Amino acid sequence: MPFWNNSSVLVTGAHGFTGSHLCRELLRAGAKVKAFVKKNSNLTNLNDIINNISIFYGDVTDLNSLEHAMSGVEYVFNPAAVVPVMEARKFPQKTFEVNSIGPFNTASVASKMKVKKILHISTCHIYGNLPESELPIKESAIPKPGDIYAASKYAAEIYLRPLVEEGAPIVFSRAFAKYGPGQGPHFLIPRIIDQLLKGETPQLGSPKPTRDYSHIEDIVKGYMMILEKGIPGEIYHLSSEKEMSVEEVFDMISKLLNVNTKPVWDPRLRPQDILRLYGNSSKARKQLGWKPEIDLKDGLKQTIDWWKKKRGS
Repeated sequence: MPFWNNSSVLVTGAHGFTGSHLCRELLRAGAKVKAFVKKNSNLTNLNDIINNISIFYGDVTDLNSLEHAMSGVEYVFNPAAVVPVMEARKFPQKTFEVNSIGPFNTASVASKMKVKKILHISTCHIYGNLPESELPIKESAIPKPGDIYAASKYAAEIYLRPLVEEGAPIVFSRAFAKYGPGQGPHFLIPRIIDQLLKGETPQLGSPKPTRDYSHIEDIVKGYMMILEKGIPGEIYHLSSEKEMSVEEVFDMISKLLNVNTKPVWDPRLRPQDILRLYGNSSKARKQLGWKPEIDLKDGLKQTIDWWKKKRGS
């Protein structure tokens, strides 16, 4: 990717699942990566590339640390967020500070520092429960956030709009469900894998909700293409355009692991669950040339192998 060769890039929340994979892919493309992380963060996800990136400690709620990290930076990716839904519900003030004010701080400092382009990483969760007539979901759908996490992410998009109107070069992504090596067990796929490898009976919510899964490597490549080719102010979906229920995902993983354990289904575990999140990504496919390349079965095998190595089995 000639576009990224020798470019200076800042990734916020670089120690997280998305941020670490993004740093890795940017390095492969020849970029010089600054990893922006909070003090005392666990940097395990960056272990394999720690000597190839520059670590900057700070917080998206702290303007001074953002200015320091952005010195000489050309491009900024902002995946930093309070992500687990349960954590967001437990700490709503922190969630809005990081997920809503944080992106505004990041983009306003980037604009002040003359950064060439900024990608704000939003989420499909902002749509909430939409009627079947609006599925698969297009970028033009009106968001109906149904929990603190979704509301905080949509608020960030609203906060950023005035900056776009003032000329800030911000592009927006809304990816659908991501999975892959390094994702924590508070998400469905790693939780199922972890529990089955431990020989436990998985405790899951309803078997009926559906999601649209793409491997994290495909998603971060999509983020890079959106920043490179996307039009400031525009929103781009990243999705497989394949809808799968929780039960179908569980069955696929259990077959790959060759186990016959049946889960305990308890919808009370996820009382605010969105029933269907299924995306149309034709805009990114046609305008940017993006498409997911890793098949779900192959991606699950890779993820299972990662968990087996993590557990030493």
